[in-house]
Amino acid sequence: MATVDGGDLVVRALKAQGAGQIFALSGDYDMAIFDACLDEEMRIIDTRHEQAAVHMADGWARVTGEPGVAVVTAGPGLADAVPGIITAHQMASPVVTISGRVPLRDFDTGFGMDYSQTQLLAPITKWAATCYDPKRIPEYIAMAFRYATSGRPGPVFLDIPQDVLEAKMDESEVPPFPWSRTRARPQGDPDLVAAAVEALHNAQRPIIIAGSGVNWSGASEQLRELAELVQAPVLLNQMGRGCLPEDHPLCFGPYRVGARDADVILVVGTRINYWLNKGQPPVFAAPEAGQRWIQIDIDAGEIGRNRPIDIGIAGDARRVLEQLIEASRDMKGWGRPDWVSEVQRQGRSRRQRVDDDAASDNVPIHPLRLCKEIGDFLDRDSTLVVDGGDCAVFAAMGMRVYGPGRWMDQGNLGLIGSGIPFAVAAKLARPQEQVLVLNGDGTFGLNGMEMDTAIRHNLPIVVVVANDAAWGMIKHRQEIIYGVNRVVGTELGPTRYDKVVEALGGHGEYVERPQDIHPALERAFASSKAALINVATDPTVASPATQRTARGRG
Repeated sequence: MATVDGGDLVVRALKAQGAGQIFALSGDYDMAIFDACLDEEMRIIDTRHEQAAVHMADGWARVTGEPGVAVVTAGPGLADAVPGIITAHQMASPVVTISGRVPLRDFDTGFGMDYSQTQLLAPITKWAATCYDPKRIPEYIAMAFRYATSGRPGPVFLDIPQDVLEAKMDESEVPPFPWSRTRARPQGDPDLVAAAVEALHNAQRPIIIAGSGVNWSGASEQLRELAELVQAPVLLNQMGRGCLPEDHPLCFGPYRVGARDADVILVVGTRINYWLNKGQPPVFAAPEAGQRWIQIDIDAGEIGRNRPIDIGIAGDARRVLEQLIEASRDMKGWGRPDWVSEVQRQGRSRRQRVDDDAASDNVPIHPLRLCKEIGDFLDRDSTLVVDGGDCAVFAAMGMRVYGPGRWMDQGNLGLIGSGIPFAVAAKLARPQEQVLVLNGDGTFGLNGMEMDTAIRHNLPIVVVVANDAAWGMIKHRQEIIYGVNRVVGTELGPTRYDKVVEALGGHGEYVERPQDIHPALERAFASSKAALINVATDPTVASPATQRTARGRG
């Protein structure tokens, strides 16, 4: 009878849960899993840093809606993975991280790479566990996927000691590989749904704010149908961007137009957090002003955070939107042309301010001109990843998104360095489509070597570096708060990152004039290589977000 080991069971169990590849970095304590991938024909995207491996798993989940899997080694390998895991936790991304651990005989002996890994991960995961019995590996991996995808999704962690991974058994002893996962989507309370419909119907100035939960639940079509039915302008937040195309007449992307003037606000699948100014003035009306709020969230504990809620509905975004549509379909009197026209006027005014800077022919290049050139070049079905400080703010202001899962940013944590790993995962999932990263130059330094990963695995992403030779967001804050003569520790050199990528075997270009951006993009995508365009941007331009924050502190 043939024998298998715990590593074989890990890979077979992952395949049983639908995983097609792992994002990983090798080490002594995960070698059995790597070896099993050869026999089980499981693809390994091997990275240059464990943080990047988890970011790739996160990116895979954001693009496909299915859990991404990262495999790292014990001790320092897992410690390196923590930034990726906490990013996934903040964005409710279903990431399954599996780590080796020192053998059981070395637990609590002072062995150099041993510590309580589950205790480290418990605060930033939905579930963290150790499997001590090789025969229970399939059960534990099924549990991991179940926790990652149930309710509000999120990251989970499983560690397996080395001797458990390397334990051998006869094929006859191999346990079954359970699925054990429900596809159920909880609906909202019918009475609260009816109250929400009544509030929307009676409203004169309603708006809808949709976020990441709409993307996770696959509710983009339901969002469009409800918005068109009730004639409510739609604002999009974080991964909600693209769930309604941003050239739709009712869609205003990330702009908070109409938010202060609205009388009813329907919040779907997004936290009322920093990105929404905690639901407070000046973006929204004060609670005592009578603005009514309806909130839909899969996690009832999120309902009412930072802002009193008039109608709170706990349920899956898609199911609750379907309920709202069904209850609203036969009602008359939804048209509000004057309100929609007013929000469109506000949107045009906001856009005009962006367009004025985006038309600049200045050298060095204005960041919004760079964003315009990229946006004009990309296909509608492209995937856009942004990673940085000011450059990410400019991208959010100046670029439009047309489909769900086609905008990825750092998320709530604001952790930089995720952009290139996200793009690698997106290109793996969407090999025939354009994938572009807009990266800050400081940010490139964190996971820039993942360009080597993209090159080795023939994943031709295009990275555009907005190079202001500084940690621009912090430098500008120093200038505003402390004075232009008090800049310290935030200036970088005009480094030729394009030459770095050329040396790795990719395509690189350096651009100094705005009219040269479009041709450089054409050549980068035509190269069929992982490519980097290094664009010299104006170091004196600070984003509005940086200016507001600095002046609030200064």
